[in-house]
Formats: sequence, structure tokens, C-alpha cells
Amino acid sequence: MSDVEERSSSSSSVSSQQPANEVTIRMPRRVDHTYHDYANYRVDLLRPSDPDYTAFHGGNRKSANNFPAKLHSILSNSEYGHIIRWMPHGRAWKIFNKDLMVSEVIPKYWGQTKYESFSRQLSGWGFKRLHQAGPDFRAYYHECFLRGLPFLTKLMKRVAATNQGKLLPHPDGEPNFYSIDIRCPLPDSAD
Repeated sequence: MSDVEERSSSSSSVSSQQPANEVTIRMPRRVDHTYHDYANYRVDLLRPSDPDYTAFHGGNRKSANNFPAKLHSILSNSEYGHIIRWMPHGRAWKIFNKDLMVSEVIPKYWGQTKYESFSRQLSGWGFKRLHQAGPDFRAYYHECFLRGLPFLTKLMKRVAATNQGKLLPHPDGEPNFYSIDIRCPLPDSAD
């Protein structure tokens, strides 16, 4: 689909003040980086009427072994720190050695050998990539994926495919995790 589409009027009684063909310019779709910080999420305060209640009380038993839970476990394992690790603020993570990620980590945890499959899983679970210049460049984040808080992965769900194409990066809209960390620090230690 192109950015400019022409719509023609199918009506035979077109007013002389309206053009027969309208030109609509589509603005590019950008990544939405709206961020809600779940660092202080309190499971103990959930009531049965809350939408998140079943995720923690008798919800999906597979959530302990789903893609985000496995990824959180890998990031919490110092054995893989030279390959993949949390950023200092704990709200994003980065792959530092893609080749070792593909040859050692991905096959062990997901039984596949293609980075593209891993990348599709990240998109499917709602992870977003950071494009702003700085230490977090090319890091990934999800608001329910925080260092030291693995229980939050139970809130993550696969996102529905929109079939509207790839979103454009939007560096100016990205959250500043370093300033968020000053206001609300995460645990330093691994889970």
C-alpha cells in the first residue's frame, strides 16, 4: 500500500465544489513508546475482580515456562553475561554477542538456530527496540519485563498481528530509563 492513495467518487452527482478525486496522505506509523512503570506492582493487593488476578491465582500454567519467563531466566544467569545482559537501570536488555546468542543460548532454551525466529518471538510478545543514540541503543524493553521481578512476565501476552507493515522507529518518543531509575530504582541483584 502506498503512502498516497487516490479515492474516486462513485457518485454521479458530484458537487462542482468538491474535486472528483481526493488525495489522502498517510502519515507513517511509528512505534508507540508509551511506558507504564510496573516496578511497584503489588500482586498481594489484587482482588478477584481485577483483570490481572487470574494470571497470579490459578491462571495459565504455561506462563512459568513461556518465552518471556525463559528470557528473564537467561538474563538473570551470570553465565550468559558476556552474550546478553540487563542494562544498568534494569528496564531494558541487550544482546552483546549475536553469534554466541545464536550458537549457544537460542538452541539450548528454544530448540532453534535462527536469530530471525528469536526476533519474531520478541515482536510477538510486545518487546520494543530502542533506537536513540546512547548506551541503550539497540536494547529491547517491555514494561512488564524488569530485572529482579520475574513474576511480572505472567502479565505479558502475545500481541495480535496487525498486518499493517513494519512500524518506523521513533527515537524522540522513547522512555529515558535512566531518569526513571533515579525516581524508582529496581533491585540490583539477580532473581
